[in-house]
Amino acid sequence: MHSGWKQIQFLRKTFCFSLTLAMLLPVAAHAQARTWHLIDGDQAHDNWQVGESKITTETVQKNFQLLWKLKLSATVPPQNFSEFVFTPSMITSRGFKDSGVIGDATHLYAVDYALGTLLWKKEFAVTPAAGCTLQKMQISMDPPRIIRFGATAAKPVAKPATPAPAAPPPPPPPDAAHRWIGAPTQGGGFGLKGIYAITSDGVLHEQNMANGLDYAPSAKFILPEAGSASAINMNERLLYTETTNACGKAANAVWSIDLSSSAHEVNSRHMSSMVLQDSTGPAIGPDGTVYVAAAIPGDAHTGYTHNVMSLSAKTLSMLDYFAVRETSPTAWLNISPVLMNSGDTELVAAAGPLGSIALLDAKSLGGTDHYTPLAQTATLATETKKGAWEALASWHDKSGALWVLASIAGPVSSSVQFAKSNGSVSHGSIVAFKVETASGKFTLTPEWISHDLLNPAPPVIANGVVFALSSGDATTHAVLFALDADTGKELYSSGTAVESYSHLSGLSVGDGHVFFTTHDNTLYSFGIPLEH
Repeated sequence: MHSGWKQIQFLRKTFCFSLTLAMLLPVAAHAQARTWHLIDGDQAHDNWQVGESKITTETVQKNFQLLWKLKLSATVPPQNFSEFVFTPSMITSRGFKDSGVIGDATHLYAVDYALGTLLWKKEFAVTPAAGCTLQKMQISMDPPRIIRFGATAAKPVAKPATPAPAAPPPPPPPDAAHRWIGAPTQGGGFGLKGIYAITSDGVLHEQNMANGLDYAPSAKFILPEAGSASAINMNERLLYTETTNACGKAANAVWSIDLSSSAHEVNSRHMSSMVLQDSTGPAIGPDGTVYVAAAIPGDAHTGYTHNVMSLSAKTLSMLDYFAVRETSPTAWLNISPVLMNSGDTELVAAAGPLGSIALLDAKSLGGTDHYTPLAQTATLATETKKGAWEALASWHDKSGALWVLASIAGPVSSSVQFAKSNGSVSHGSIVAFKVETASGKFTLTPEWISHDLLNPAPPVIANGVVFALSSGDATTHAVLFALDADTGKELYSSGTAVESYSHLSGLSVGDGHVFFTTHDNTLYSFGIPLEH
C-alpha cells in the first residue's frame, strides 16, 4: 500500500511536470515569434514581422487605436531615440512583464509595453561625440540564433540513414564573478536577457533587461577614437556596427566584436575615402556574410557613386562587391541593404544607379563585371530632401510571392507606372514592387504607390499590413497609417492622435503593437487592445 501510494504520487508529479512543460513550450515558441530584437526586426533588415497574428487587415479597420503614450524625458532640446526593441513574457522581480527598451544619447529606458509604464531607467556617464546632431545610443537584444532571411514555409528534409550524433551539452553559464558581455545566461527562453548598448565613447555595455543593472563589465569596442555608431546587428556571438567620421573622431569602418569569450576580439574594416551608408547598420546573410553599403562622395555635379560589399563574418575581409558607374546627386543616401530569398536564390535589394532599386545575387554581387544587377527599376528617387530617411523592406505574401518596398522622399519619377495608385504624391510615399521571374530572369514589377506622406519612415510589414509613418516636420504632426500590403489602400489613420512630428524614428511591430517616438521625447504605442 505504501509502495503503491508512492507510485501514485510519482505519477501525479510527473503528469503535472509534463503538463507544465507542454504549456510553457508553446508559450516560449509563440513569444519568440512576437519579438523585435534588432533594428529593422532581424539580421536581414527586411522590416517584416513574420510572427504577428493579432494584427490583420480586418482588425486594423475595426480595433486598431492609440493604446498609450509615455514621456521618456523632459530634456530640452529633444533627444533622438533608437528603435524600440522588445520581448513578451520577461521574468522580473514583479512577475512576467512584456518588456521593451529604447535609448537616447545617454540613457536606456525599459518600458512595460502592455501598460505603457516605465520599469527602469539607466544613465551612462558619457559625453555625446562632437558634431553629432542626431546622436542616439545603439541597442539590441540577443536575437534568436536562426536568421530568417525572408523564409517562407519550411521545406521537407530527408531523414538521414543513420541517426546524427547528439550535440554536446552547452557549457554551464559562468557565475556572476566570471561573467563577460555576451556570456550565456541561465533559464532558457524565460531566463535573463541582455540589452547590448554602444555609448558614444565607443564602449559596449550589457544590461540585465529585468532591472537595468550591469550584467558584466563593459568592453572597449570602437578603437582608438570614439564616435557615434550605427545600429547593432548580431549573428551567433559576433556583434557588428559601423562608424563614420561625420560624427566624432571614429574612422569610416565596419566593426565586429566576438562575444564568445571574455577576450572580446575586435576586428574592423576601414573604408578609406568611402562613406558607409547603412543607416540601420550592416545586414547579415544566413551563412554569416556581412553586407554593407558605401558611397564615394563627389561635388555637387558628380554626386555619389554607390557600392554594395560583402565581407567575411569573422575577419571582415572583402568577398565581393557591386558598383554603380553612374553618379546620383544626393539620391538614395543612408540605405542599408535588405536580404531575402526567391526559391533557392539568395537576393539583396539595394540602392541602384540614379535613384533606382537594384536586385543583386547575394553570391555574386554585380555579376562577373561587378556592375550588372539581376534586375533594376527605373529611377524612383530624385534629390533627397533634407531630413529624409529612406529605406527598403521585403516580405513574402501568403502565396509565396516576394515583395520589395521602399520609402521615398519627394515625388516619384513619372517614368515608373504602378498598377495601383492611391492618390497624387508631392511630399513622399511608400512604393511596392513584386519580384518575378520570366525565362530565368528577375524583374521588379511596380505594383502600388501609397498616398502622399511627409518624410515617410521606413515601412514595416506584419501579416498583410504595411505600417507607414508620415513623420511630418516642425509644423506638421506625424500620422501613422496602416495600408493593405497587396494594394497600398489605406486601412487606418491615426488622424490627430500624435501631437508632434517624428524625427528619424524607426517603427517596430509585434504582439499587436506598433511603436515609434516623436520629437517631444514621447514613445507611442498603437495597436489592438487586450480583450477583457
